[in-house]
Amino acid sequence: MRTLATWIGNPTDRLRTMFDAEALRRTASASIPALIFGLRLSASVCLALYIAFWLQLDGAYWAGTSAGIVCQPSLGASLRKGWFRMIGTVVGATVIVVLTACFIQSRAAFLVALALWGAGCTLVATLLRNFSSYAAALAGYTAAIIASDELGATGGPDAQAFMLAVDRASDICIGIVCAGVVLALTDFGGARRRLALQLASLSAEIIGRFAGALAASGPERPDTQPLRRELIRQVIALDPAIDQAIGESSQLRYNSPLLQRAVDGLFGALAGWRAVANHLDRPSHDRQSQHEVGEVLKRFPLKLRAGLALVGESAR
Repeated sequence: MRTLATWIGNPTDRLRTMFDAEALRRTASASIPALIFGLRLSASVCLALYIAFWLQLDGAYWAGTSAGIVCQPSLGASLRKGWFRMIGTVVGATVIVVLTACFIQSRAAFLVALALWGAGCTLVATLLRNFSSYAAALAGYTAAIIASDELGATGGPDAQAFMLAVDRASDICIGIVCAGVVLALTDFGGARRRLALQLASLSAEIIGRFAGALAASGPERPDTQPLRRELIRQVIALDPAIDQAIGESSQLRYNSPLLQRAVDGLFGALAGWRAVANHLDRPSHDRQSQHEVGEVLKRFPLKLRAGLALVGESAR
């Protein structure tokens, strides 16, 4: 009773307990998405392995591996990665069958053609971005994996290439489909909403900060180069966000040129901001620059002038 009365009468202990409870609540709320993702991943892998063993496939482990690989925290990213993984696998399996049919009696020509195919896939993978690059790389090493199983002890192509390609492609496609079904049934997606919020917030921030930089021109003008670099980093991060949103909505795929033009417009705004900042930094044109800045600010819409407070606070 004395200990309890002492604890009740000690405000420091009460505050410490409250902070510990708040930290525990934040930790629990932050771990819920990771727990849900783990359950989805486990369900996808188990379903893929069950179907592969039920069909008595030789490489059933590839189905489970593929299901685990394509599972991502975002539904759009999972569907997008699964789609491109399927394309890369089918293309690689088809190419190795064609190479075997063309060079089945010439081991040297077969190996040279396989090396050229791998080099071409590597080149395409470096030119493309995101999951398209992943599909190109996958087409190259899928052909190499099937070829390694095909060469066997004799070290030459044989007639088993078609069945090896069908088995591997079937295992991988089963894993991709199982993961896609589990994720589609348990996650309704939010990549489009997040992309819209990112575009709106970035556009407003760039315009507002640029207007604030113009208003703060003069001897006390702050250095905006670190701010511009951070905004450039955020605009670059829009690329995978657009890819995820396209994975959730087929309509966005047809409007992808509009999204790309929006990103290019943000880069153009930042480039224009850089040119204006370099012009204002010239000491020989200080008075003329002040007059030009005043004329530009007069033409800013009233809604955009609300961003002046943002940069004023950051400059301080």
